[in-house]
Amino acid sequence: MDDMPIDSEEANAVRDLMWPGEQIMLTVKQRRVGPGGSVTAPTSVIATNKRLIILNRATLGIRRDYEVILYRQITSVRLERGMVSSSVFVRVQGYDTDKGLLKRGRQEGEIDGLNNNDAKALADFINQQLAEFNGLETTGEPVGEQGQKAVNGAYLYCGACGARNDADARFCTSCGSKLEGSQ
Repeated sequence: MDDMPIDSEEANAVRDLMWPGEQIMLTVKQRRVGPGGSVTAPTSVIATNKRLIILNRATLGIRRDYEVILYRQITSVRLERGMVSSSVFVRVQGYDTDKGLLKRGRQEGEIDGLNNNDAKALADFINQQLAEFNGLETTGEPVGEQGQKAVNGAYLYCGACGARNDADARFCTSCGSKLEGSQ
């Protein structure tokens, strides 16, 4: 994560939104060309030590819409790698809005058209924040492949539906899928 530069233009775009003690940890920007990219108004994601700030540009970049998602609201993150670009899917239960990443009541939003390395770094960073918030320790394995291990009464999150389960559960109480990291 240390080798990921922070884009100063993106950081400056959210400086007035920053909370006391909040630090920008990572910035990623949607590609301008390629699958999922946006030539005129690419979306940016600014990951801080407290939350995700999604900057959607509209009207050829003149207008900026900010969407904020606290890490405690996120139940899971999924990385979908392509040959040219990648997508990061963020699942947020109970989030209801008519616009933005999770519009029309969807619980999983897609940040697409990202550089493959940037997408992996973003997914790994979000997973790290989720692990810390939920008292989990990361195993260092790739995203989606038993990337978190439960400790001391923490929770396991289902990779299929995002539901929270007790740390000792073997199968998801919501969808019945086998839980990664269960014994």
